[in-house]
Amino acid sequence: LHVEECTVSGLLLGFTQVACAAGLNYTDEFLVKQMGGNTMLFLCTNIAGVLTHYPSEVAKRQAFMETRQCIEARLTTQRENQQQERLLLSVLPRHVAMEMKADIAGKPTDTQFHKIYIQRHENVSILFADICG
Repeated sequence: LHVEECTVSGLLLGFTQVACAAGLNYTDEFLVKQMGGNTMLFLCTNIAGVLTHYPSEVAKRQAFMETRQCIEARLTTQRENQQQERLLLSVLPRHVAMEMKADIAGKPTDTQFHKIYIQRHENVSILFADICG
């Protein structure tokens, strides 16, 4: 429940209890003292409820916002990884790109030189063409 709803409910409950006690004990000589004591008790209880509910509500909202930011960062990282993989696959053949990813993932990145991905092929021709359209 929200703080406003809890406060209104608590005040209505306290008022109802004090009114019922006054109606049932209207002949009691200590009625004024008892009503004053009950009113003070209900007011203090409501104030304590508000003072404990509000900080916990703030903490819950902060935890929610931090969780949301974490999920957003994770989704952004995943999107960027997918873009990097698409870029890598647009430049290199799939088997070379996957071999590179496996080598980089398996090694620490503090090395100065990385493996060169060259393979020797016999009887290969290279065609250079300029296509005009």
